[in-house]
Amino acid sequence: MRMLLAAAPWVWGVSQCAYAEGTNRTAGNDEMVVSASRSNVEQPKAPQMVTIINRQQIEQQLRVTSDSSQVLSNLLPAFSPSRQKMSGSGETFRGRSALILVDGIPQSNPLRPTGREIHTIDFSMIERIEVIHGANATNGLGATGGVINLITRRPENVAFNQHVSVQTTLPTEKIRGETASYKTTYRVDGRVDKLDYLVSLGYENQGLYLDGNGLAIGVDNTQGDTMDSRAYDVLAKVWYWLNDDQRVQLSVNRYHIR
Repeated sequence: MRMLLAAAPWVWGVSQCAYAEGTNRTAGNDEMVVSASRSNVEQPKAPQMVTIINRQQIEQQLRVTSDSSQVLSNLLPAFSPSRQKMSGSGETFRGRSALILVDGIPQSNPLRPTGREIHTIDFSMIERIEVIHGANATNGLGATGGVINLITRRPENVAFNQHVSVQTTLPTEKIRGETASYKTTYRVDGRVDKLDYLVSLGYENQGLYLDGNGLAIGVDNTQGDTMDSRAYDVLAKVWYWLNDDQRVQLSVNRYHIR
């Protein structure tokens, strides 16, 4: 279980550094430079390669799997294959550990790593992923393999918007109640004068996995399996715009998987 609470009164500096969540609210189609680094360095001048995974790529992977490690593995060749465990022990980026951030906030303490850093938020809540390849200490300790910054969703450019999603996955053989998986999400967001808001709810029921003979795969009680699990996530974000370039932001995320 993880609780993420972030108040960002300095967010007008963040748009050019920590997690580059956007620039001018009223900007047109000008090109925007994004980077997962806290330093204001343009991508062509950065000594390390930066990869941006957009929302369309994330949604394409979520149609196949909801496992966050598997999504990263499919989109980042340097990320090791998912073990389909709640623990990320043994999963590496470029052969070393990666520092996982949510909106620029580290999800782990390298002095006492938990191995649950990736399972701190449902990827249906993610807008894009910013990745720095290679060791660096710009965002703190633990980024020996690189930095993976998960940027949460932002409101649509409308006064009021709702979104509902329902997804079901069934095995090709031996369809039973315990082997079926389903997931549902609900999101509401909008803008009222100088106030932007977003509330997103998600619930997932993962079914039991079967092997090639149709037998249930053994459960790892030590590290925990993502199969036969229940998870929910609640994300709430509020922005107050001081002007067209400066804002104050409050984010709260509650993720639970069992």
